[in-house]
Amino acid sequence: MTDNTSTIAGNYPGGIRITCILDEGAPTVSTNTYDRAGLSQTALTWASELKEGDLVAISNDTAGTYAACNGIPLVEVPQNGETLVIGRIVSPPRLMKFPATSSEADTLAKRLSGKYYRTALVELWGGITKIMAATFVCNGTNACVQGVGATLKLGISASVAAGNLVFGAAASGGAGVIPFHYAPAGTSGDTYTVLVGITDLMTAQT
Repeated sequence: MTDNTSTIAGNYPGGIRITCILDEGAPTVSTNTYDRAGLSQTALTWASELKEGDLVAISNDTAGTYAACNGIPLVEVPQNGETLVIGRIVSPPRLMKFPATSSEADTLAKRLSGKYYRTALVELWGGITKIMAATFVCNGTNACVQGVGATLKLGISASVAAGNLVFGAAASGGAGVIPFHYAPAGTSGDTYTVLVGITDLMTAQT
């Protein structure tokens, strides 16, 4: 087998860069670890560690709501078979808060609530030209699922009245938008805020 790859530079800026929360799985907090100087310290490792340069996918966990994520996207290690790969990390991850014990951050809901996670700058692809907060109006049947724009249709009259994007839940047919946060099917008329990426012409409904 011959290696015909090249070391010539081939990484150029593109997409939109935005700070994202890294869902790296449950952290393990280890006490009484020692550095090279022999000094005792508390260490932390991640179940699915991410680093600068790694590809990331939109996390589709239902805990990833707009409110829980403080309005920014939640990304994770790409999962086999999921068409949610959205970009790559372009800065060193930064820890927000160190958990005292492993159990304090052993679920995503706990990590988001306690801010026991790392953030990083992510270069987003997928043809996204604009990212903004929008309103999702429930219909009691169809949830807003991360990465699935087919169930979001732009409400014309509601958007004009609000002066912002208002999407109605639909069974299918939505286009031109990628949601980054989860919102439940709820009760018809319930509203949630979600962050969306605009990729193309959107489907509108009255």
